[in-house]
Amino acid sequence: MAAAAADWTSLPDDILFLVMRKLGIPDLLNAGAVCSSWRSTYTSLRLPITDKSPCLLYSCDADADDDDVATVYSPSSGATFKLRLPSPAFRRRYMVGSDHGWVATADELSNLQVINPLSGVQIDLPPVTELYHVESFTDDRGRLMYSNQDNWMRRHDPQWLPVPYHPQRLRLFLYYRVTLSCSPSAGSECIVLLLHRPDGELSFARVGDRSWTRLTGIENLPETGYRYAFYNKNDRLFYLLNCLGSIHTLNLNGPSSPVASLIFKEIALWDNPNKSIAVTPRGDMVQVWRCRDPRWVDTPVRFPPEDCDDVYDPCQELYTDEILLFKVDIDGRKLVKMDSLEDYVLFMGFNSSVCLSAKDFPNLKAGCAYLADDAYEEICVNKHTWRELGIWNFKSETLESFGDPPYVLPWLNWPPPIWITPSIY
Repeated sequence: MAAAAADWTSLPDDILFLVMRKLGIPDLLNAGAVCSSWRSTYTSLRLPITDKSPCLLYSCDADADDDDVATVYSPSSGATFKLRLPSPAFRRRYMVGSDHGWVATADELSNLQVINPLSGVQIDLPPVTELYHVESFTDDRGRLMYSNQDNWMRRHDPQWLPVPYHPQRLRLFLYYRVTLSCSPSAGSECIVLLLHRPDGELSFARVGDRSWTRLTGIENLPETGYRYAFYNKNDRLFYLLNCLGSIHTLNLNGPSSPVASLIFKEIALWDNPNKSIAVTPRGDMVQVWRCRDPRWVDTPVRFPPEDCDDVYDPCQELYTDEILLFKVDIDGRKLVKMDSLEDYVLFMGFNSSVCLSAKDFPNLKAGCAYLADDAYEEICVNKHTWRELGIWNFKSETLESFGDPPYVLPWLNWPPPIWITPSIY
């Protein structure tokens, strides 16, 4: 007679609790979805992630000898925990985007991947040499190099030659940010939009594609100048923000050519602020202008000797001195200045901006913006210098600290910390 199958749902709670305490977060989340009794035990473990608010993903100073470990800090719960990520080493990645719980990173060959830090699942995107203007070659010492054909410079100087880059340096100069239409776990349904040099051009690929498609020659869509993008799941469109404030929509869903529309003309002749867009829970679209200035400190930043070419000025820091908010009035074709963020909470950085109601997240500070550093122009010349992190108080116009250890462990400047909205899928 065949032995009866074990009924794991009846495992005693105390034994189940001991087993679950030994599991890593990905396995723990999966175990909690098995049945109601396992879910109850999983809930009693008080997983540090208690809601769907963003968490900060960064490299902790205390883990300087372990390149694979990332630290996650939840401002909502106040908890900090560790994750071990797959190769390439977390410490050697450059993080250039975050959407749907996934992070877009560039490795030391300047190739892009998307990774889910909680599940550990990682997907390679098309290689950098599949961008139209990047080619690889070997130098006279047999080392891999890339050449970057900057069309913007060629238009101004026909004699301009392609710029050579070491593989680990190209990523600092090439990538602005990556935006995802949905979780990459959806396979080819996920569209990856890449904003890159020269001057904010656009390329895209679907998960599983072998090459990047350049967005050029599209009616109503200028080819350059983009600094920020986000995807609206309600109308299934990408929204593109120009450095001067214009907004275009882009439809990449159809089988035919991409379709673009200009929905808001540029009204600012000022491209200094780092501009982004946030959508409030009410559905209002807000342009966020983050103004930065440099300052110089007496003590230079410490960095590995091999990275000396990546630090232009070890005493320079770039800090936020003002953040301006404008409600976008599409019908009236104007920006309406906002005096405050009201009872909203904003998360900004290399992630797609997240705007939440403080009423739903009482442990977050209402009317404030939680900032991570996304100053790509500064990062590309000062890789290891100070990264700006904190809570921007719109009333006092000051940057406040997240808190002190053990709640927030000290972070390293590289890779730049980034906000993620954790998801197992």
